[in-house]
Amino acid sequence: MITLLLVGSLLGTAHAARPEVTWTGIDYGMVTMVGSTDFRDHDAIFPGYLQKWNGLVINEQTEHLQKRAKVTFSSTDLSGLQGAHADASRERNINRDDSLPFRTPYLGTQDIEQRVATYTLNATQGTGMVFIADHLHKMGEVGCYHIVFYDLESREVRQAEFQCGAARGVGFRNYWFGTFKNTVDEISRYKN
Repeated sequence: MITLLLVGSLLGTAHAARPEVTWTGIDYGMVTMVGSTDFRDHDAIFPGYLQKWNGLVINEQTEHLQKRAKVTFSSTDLSGLQGAHADASRERNINRDDSLPFRTPYLGTQDIEQRVATYTLNATQGTGMVFIADHLHKMGEVGCYHIVFYDLESREVRQAEFQCGAARGVGFRNYWFGTFKNTVDEISRYKN
């Protein structure tokens, strides 16, 4: 796993100033959704919920995410998610084996680096920030993500951190979006 460093020092900014980044969304294209009893409404999940969860970030979590990550969003570019989510499907992303581990990365450093290299974005300069969903695990009641900062021009990963958040909320949409919110709440533990 890529070593976690302070965002400000990594991006070459002064400690007092928050680095400016482009928010490029939550990438669910490689997520493993684990559960024998959940993830049943395939047509709603792919691509509906993938888009809804990204919309919720914009509508409800932008300020909180910036505060916790100690960054300022100079812009938002979700154009790369269309391609990233194009191949997501029940066959590829859903696993019914409840015994799979949770809070352990399913994706490695090379997976993350290769994924970021494939993004087609409108933004081409500066630093991008993306959450790459690793797994949503029903029995573990958790969702795990790779929080990634990368160079928008070269697509080189500058920093990646693996973090998990407990599921919470009523209904499928809110329950699994709760994992994102709880993951965001944990970011500052590593940034102070």
